[in-house]
Amino acid sequence: MYLYETEFGEVFRPRPRTAPANPPPKPPQRPPPKEGKVVADGHERFCLPPDRGTVSCDLTLKVRFRRSFDEFLREVEGAYARWMERSTARALVKKLQKDLQQSHQEMFNSHALDNDPILLVVGLFYRKSNGWLVNDSSFRQWRRLIDI
Repeated sequence: MYLYETEFGEVFRPRPRTAPANPPPKPPQRPPPKEGKVVADGHERFCLPPDRGTVSCDLTLKVRFRRSFDEFLREVEGAYARWMERSTARALVKKLQKDLQQSHQEMFNSHALDNDPILLVVGLFYRKSNGWLVNDSSFRQWRRLIDI
């Protein structure tokens, strides 16, 4: 270590070199969704095996019909949130809003009553990116449980 004098008469020492900071630890990667049929709270998910970094699943959501479309969207969002984070569920429902609105109108025209149990069948697509994340969703069909 060297000492040197400035023109002000003060003696300064150079700062010791610090080791580079360690990067934060990486979170553990999420495993792919479980293959086959998984049932939770009346909801079903059937996933195919992973193929080229993607997994395709069929998801059957059990929701209550609401006459108000906004309340119906909240029901669907809550059903999605049982399988993923609420923020992801909100984004997927927003994307499917047009299809859900058409289906809601069909349910309304078929004389569905408030609180009637409805099954919504949707497609769910996962992609591999630092673990398995929900990438996309598509609306497929709806059924009234009363009719089954």
